[in-house]
Amino acid sequence: MAPSEQAANLLLITFDQWRGDWGDPHNPVVDLPALQELAAEGWSAQRCITASPHCVPARMSWITGLQPSQLGVTRNSDVSLPMDAPSVVRPLQELGWRTALIGKTHWSSHHKTGDLREHQPLLRALGFDTVEEVAGPRALRRMECALTDAWRAAGVLEAQRADLTKRYGPGRTAAAWTIRPSVLPQALYPDIWIADRGLELLDSMPSNQPWLLWISFTGPHEPFDTPAPWHGLHSNSALPLPTPKPSWIDSLPQHAELKRCADGWRELLTPEQIQACRADYADHLKLLNDQLQNILQKLNQRSDADNTAVALTSDHGDMLGDAGMLYKGTFLESAIRVPFIYRAPKRTGHNPQNLSNQALALTDLLGQILQGLPRGGALQPILRWGARQPGAVAEFANERLYVRGQRKLCLDAEGVPIWATDLARDPSEQINLWPTGGVLHPCWQRLKSWTQRDQALRSKPRWLWRRLANP
Repeated sequence: MAPSEQAANLLLITFDQWRGDWGDPHNPVVDLPALQELAAEGWSAQRCITASPHCVPARMSWITGLQPSQLGVTRNSDVSLPMDAPSVVRPLQELGWRTALIGKTHWSSHHKTGDLREHQPLLRALGFDTVEEVAGPRALRRMECALTDAWRAAGVLEAQRADLTKRYGPGRTAAAWTIRPSVLPQALYPDIWIADRGLELLDSMPSNQPWLLWISFTGPHEPFDTPAPWHGLHSNSALPLPTPKPSWIDSLPQHAELKRCADGWRELLTPEQIQACRADYADHLKLLNDQLQNILQKLNQRSDADNTAVALTSDHGDMLGDAGMLYKGTFLESAIRVPFIYRAPKRTGHNPQNLSNQALALTDLLGQILQGLPRGGALQPILRWGARQPGAVAEFANERLYVRGQRKLCLDAEGVPIWATDLARDPSEQINLWPTGGVLHPCWQRLKSWTQRDQALRSKPRWLWRRLANP
């Protein structure tokens, strides 16, 4: 078998709520040496767009390769994937890859008290030989897993759950975005614990068999509780100020999701609170960078390091005070753009071709990488594929966002355009370019024609794979 055709391993590293501009290795907001070194050795997509700005639909799209609307899940819902769901990992397992996962998946219901280990049959059906699942912070108030076992053994479970309950009590209050360090010992902080278990799994991967190891961090998702020694690193840093709220949001129809989200945050956040959250988020990125560095150093010690591809991304971004909002759930750039870095196996080299003007769909990128592993994981086929794509589509509730280059067009449930922005002219999205009358510029006409074709495709009955229901 030629070297370029030799089956490749993949180390897939994912995060929760890491926004794309704060994970851009070419224009870093925070100095992240491990992230920047990985990008320098490989390739990064500056315009990578998530399938949805909510965890559940975005992550279910990752594993199935389907779009959120094909699953009937376009916002966070109390649903679980069925055992027979499509999986982009299962074909690799069937071809002989050893597959393992540690961290957050959110492919099953986290709404009720339970134990994540009860869901292992589902994860094995999706194609994983070894699984150690961890819930996100809100669900860890009620879900059991190996991490909560460790908290219990250390005598900190009650204190941690009391802290989370205080932060995430009824309603949306400042308790959720108050900055204070974690009550956990450093080794039991979720992202550090996941990294340490990931290192153990990396050690256990075979050297005589191709493998896929997925390390899925729960951060930099809030709570804003970065522990020492990272806590406070950016308290006096000149971080970017949040973008102002665009005035056009208030003029949107009442049913528009962006207006609903903005109204829900109206007058809740002070500038001081926003800057404190941004500083803690930056601290958390430094923590994650250090975990990434440890993982990559461990990989480099393996005999098969040169035959291992590395991919890094996130499910969605975080508003971080932009437009007066925190968290996600909008089609604004802060929530839908995610970091994406891919380093092909070193034996194949990499192609630094620049696709910075292309809007690439995250679900499709991941699928292309996984499909390319049996052929050696070389980068060039992915870049050729990316250059042919018309753009990226994100879905949330009953709305869809079409992204082509720097232009974005949002359609409501009826397929009617309601807002549009052009990042090349207006990077902070302060102007709604969608006209109420008059003639469209040809570039917008082409974009609207694409949306009409795509909307017609997604409206056909056979588009829906299965409408997932509450378990």
